[in-house]
Amino acid sequence: MLAAVIAAGLPQLASAEDMSYSFIEGGTSWLDPDGFSGTELGFNVRFSADLVNGFYLQGAWDSWDVDSFDVDLYRIGAGYRYSLQQSTDLFFEASYAAFEVGPFDDDGFRTDIGLRHGFGKRAEGRIYGGYQGDGSSGDIVLGADLLFKFNDTLGLSAGVETFEFDTNVFRTNLRLSF
Repeated sequence: MLAAVIAAGLPQLASAEDMSYSFIEGGTSWLDPDGFSGTELGFNVRFSADLVNGFYLQGAWDSWDVDSFDVDLYRIGAGYRYSLQQSTDLFFEASYAAFEVGPFDDDGFRTDIGLRHGFGKRAEGRIYGGYQGDGSSGDIVLGADLLFKFNDTLGLSAGVETFEFDTNVFRTNLRLSF
């Protein structure tokens, strides 16, 4: 009986499609900075462009207006994905990154390593850890994202990212995959 139940589920697992590394998404983001009284609502835009042999370009921009200061978090860089199994990838990313608060600019770099997994044809998850710094100081970054696909092109994503549990960013986006 148990073997029949497992066998019935195997076609669904085997039909998991390749995950797209070419997409653009945008939506709302909430900034929850340590030491501030509230959460600030802003926007974000993210992209990824699949190249060849597992390499891809990626970038992101979040923007908020906090206590009359413009706050921007952005990065642009490249990544590499390695397929661990049919629907699970290990990925590495390296980026130029910046965190700007009003007139103060903290430019530097960011590196991430993580796992991305497809849960059948309509859902994906991603977890990652990394480091963002300017050469003299930096923060450990942890994050997780979920993507629910309405079809092969359109999806809804939600994610959270924390910089050493002091500054937290929450996002919800519409995604167009290519």
